[in-house]
Amino acid sequence: MAILEAEHLIKSFDRTEVLKDISFSLEKGQVLSIIGSSGSGKTTLLRCLNFLERPDGGIIRVNGKIIFDGSDPSTWQESQVRKKRLHFGLVFQSFHLFPQYTALKNVMLAKELLAKELPDYKNRKKEIQEEIETQAKLLLKQMGLSERMNNYPHQLSGGQCQRVAIARALALQPDILCFDEPTSALDPELTGEVLKVIKELADQNTTMLIVTHEMAFARDVASHVIFMDDGTILEQGSPYEVFENPKEERTRQFLARYSQEA
Repeated sequence: MAILEAEHLIKSFDRTEVLKDISFSLEKGQVLSIIGSSGSGKTTLLRCLNFLERPDGGIIRVNGKIIFDGSDPSTWQESQVRKKRLHFGLVFQSFHLFPQYTALKNVMLAKELLAKELPDYKNRKKEIQEEIETQAKLLLKQMGLSERMNNYPHQLSGGQCQRVAIARALALQPDILCFDEPTSALDPELTGEVLKVIKELADQNTTMLIVTHEMAFARDVASHVIFMDDGTILEQGSPYEVFENPKEERTRQFLARYSQEA
């Protein structure tokens, strides 16, 4: 069974159609890379899946359960949005770390806020806090940041900040880890360290959806690739099918342009 299914998603801003009948699925343990030119709808698709934008129509299922149906207003309720977002861990282009908190606290914060809603939180506060801190430390260790966990964002490099952001997204144990151009805000020399972490997550069968302009990375790490153009999925398939044997002329033009730029 697919862990994520999107069916006929549409989204417009004013009179501009940004997503036009988007349908795809993602299996557990897969890495789906979404590529395409700026303005093709990649980021809007990611924001709709995370409910940072509400689709105008279509269906989104996670683990076989409908979490959004454009024809069913009961699935649009704002009170349910935060719960639905827990299915998706999102790593933004910019790090969005809280500057007043250490790396460790940035990773712990969302889990702490959720814990306060537990019925036994007051009675188990110390135990729960210790559990959250232990988990956060393990995640920062996984990101290679054990010695930096007490540093503030301004004391970290861009690559280190992005690794903190990845740890923060993983802390909520999402069904799907989503990346929106995770290296676009980084200097070239820092890009490699973040891509290395993402590749390690892929090797651990972490289910991921990655919007990226790193073509070599998408070709080597993804199990499935979607090429978006003008709000549509123009082509999708295995990395070999999309990168080595594209069927559509627009796909060939896009890849040729990136090849020349590289």
